[in-house]
Amino acid sequence: MPIVQQIQKRMLISLAKIAKDVNLHEGDHVVIEQKDGGIFLRPVDWVDKSQAYIWTEEWQEKIRRSEEALANGEYKTFENVEDCIKDLEDMINANHSKNETI
Repeated sequence: MPIVQQIQKRMLISLAKIAKDVNLHEGDHVVIEQKDGGIFLRPVDWVDKSQAYIWTEEWQEKIRRSEEALANGEYKTFENVEDCIKDLEDMINANHSKNETI
């Protein structure tokens, strides 16, 4: 439901009514966008909050392993998308078969 908020002196508005719902706290940053005749606020950190997961320990480890594999030549190339999909399907089927025998 929309919230009607009066603009205060110095063009200030309060976000208190919705701040908790969008995980916004004092000192946080927001991107202000003028779009479609309106003003949109989007919470951001030093990276966009919707992209913050990439900086978790888990994802940083995945990236590190991927970079090492790439540097070691541990990757495949394909002539077309169909070959790539077939390889992925073969890998899934192999893992499925392996799990059935365990």
